[in-house]
Amino acid sequence: MPTAGATNPVKGQRKTKTGRVVSDRMDKTIVVSVERLTRHRLYKRVMKATTKFAAHDERNDAKVGDTVLIEESRPLSATKRWRLVSVLSRAGEERAGETIVAEEAATSEAIHAAAHPGRKASDEGEGDEAGTDGAADGDAREGDA
Repeated sequence: MPTAGATNPVKGQRKTKTGRVVSDRMDKTIVVSVERLTRHRLYKRVMKATTKFAAHDERNDAKVGDTVLIEESRPLSATKRWRLVSVLSRAGEERAGETIVAEEAATSEAIHAAAHPGRKASDEGEGDEAGTDGAADGDAREGDA
């Protein structure tokens, strides 16, 4: 009686990972950095862990900074066990046409709100030290001018 595994070998899905190209100096090889979030065993803090994979790029298509999709493959060399499937986005295309200054204001507001719950960024300038120092500096500047 034949077993199902012997007659019909079931081939599983190959693993895929998305990462950023950090090196393309080798011929037909790229180094892809993949980030993942892990929790620290003792402190339970969420950390970013990065792993570098050497991947086969047959057409030398990917460049440094590109976001790529790589897929598991048979061993191609001593270090290469992944191959390039596609380039998801080119370096520099993601931020084309966006204003970074607007993002910085919104980001700093969010960081401030997380660091000081219950206080607004506008309240910070009205503190005791800032008010007295600001008035003294303002008078001194007006007198100098």
